[in-house]
Amino acid sequence: MKKQLSIITGILSAFIVSAQCPQITCPSNITVNNAPGTCTAVVNYVTPVGTNPCGTDSVIFNYTGSMQTFTVPQGVTNVTITTCGAQGGKAYYSGNLIGVGGLGGKVKGDLVVNPGDQLNIFVGAAGQDGVSGVGGAGGYNGGAKGGFHVPGGDQAGGGGGGASDIRKNGNTLNDRILVAGGGGGTSSCSGSPFNGGSGGGLTGNAGSGCQNGSEGGGATQNAGGTGGIYGGWCNANPGTIGVGGEGCSPSGGGGGAGGYYGGGGGAWGAGGGGSGYSAPGFTNVVHVNGYQSGNGQVIISWTGGPAITTQTAGLPDGATFPVGVTTNWYKVEDGLGNADSCSFTVTVVDNEAPSITCPGDTTICWGVYNANITSSDNCPGAT
Repeated sequence: MKKQLSIITGILSAFIVSAQCPQITCPSNITVNNAPGTCTAVVNYVTPVGTNPCGTDSVIFNYTGSMQTFTVPQGVTNVTITTCGAQGGKAYYSGNLIGVGGLGGKVKGDLVVNPGDQLNIFVGAAGQDGVSGVGGAGGYNGGAKGGFHVPGGDQAGGGGGGASDIRKNGNTLNDRILVAGGGGGTSSCSGSPFNGGSGGGLTGNAGSGCQNGSEGGGATQNAGGTGGIYGGWCNANPGTIGVGGEGCSPSGGGGGAGGYYGGGGGAWGAGGGGSGYSAPGFTNVVHVNGYQSGNGQVIISWTGGPAITTQTAGLPDGATFPVGVTTNWYKVEDGLGNADSCSFTVTVVDNEAPSITCPGDTTICWGVYNANITSSDNCPGAT
């Protein structure tokens, strides 16, 4: 089986190319002579054994900045999908990067699929770090920008990390079936590291608070995280479906993360983490908060059908084959309705000629003479 990644009009597509799943190959045709004095021959050959190249495999999707696609291989009816959101960025304070961006969440589950189904994949990017007077940009797929104190100043929050998700039957936020939330961006409050909230998982965590203002809230299954408040100066944006809230300026608040719902932006506090999600139909679902560092990732793995080989005609290896042509047929099945077969012939040639024995020359003058003539043939009826 060959694997191939194909880029078409900016969309990275992963699909499996296979001529046959399962598949089987037979040996070449065999020709042997009969065993001396017999009408048969014992024939040994390598018994064909089928394989299933669509059996067990996996594909890893890393951040690319655009939608990627996965086509379910032939013979596969169940996949395991692991989505990991991206980490939030660090805050900037007086020439240094401080704090730890919230780690992205992890959501894993099993899904029943059909061969040929297409899954659309969005892998989140880590939030960018703050720079002098500029809040860090939010990561791809929902991460929000961090706030800054004053333009050109020495305090700026980190951007929120993007979510990683799977979409089916479309590519909008409403088509998402599995989501792992990103982590919130870090705050530069008073030069102390106030870390971003971790992503879900099921719900995102709130960012760390600050005495000058408040943190962004973590997202839930039903709503985005609340925005932080810097009394009399600015209010950070709350998270919304799929998108984190921006950290407010003037403050070095962290940006909220992307997720099923986005985390809230911070107002001097750190940004909140995004929530995760699994649609009905997933089984064995596992939600983990605060798992992934750096960019997000998606892993799709599967176990296809087995390769069950049977002989449907002919004789097995090591059997006694008669003179003539015997056709051996072998078949492999995966238990999912897919099959392949092959055949080869075993030809046993009778290379012994019949024999006849006559008596020696005899002379008689008159009368009846009975000659004793004998013959033998190792394989009567063969020519």
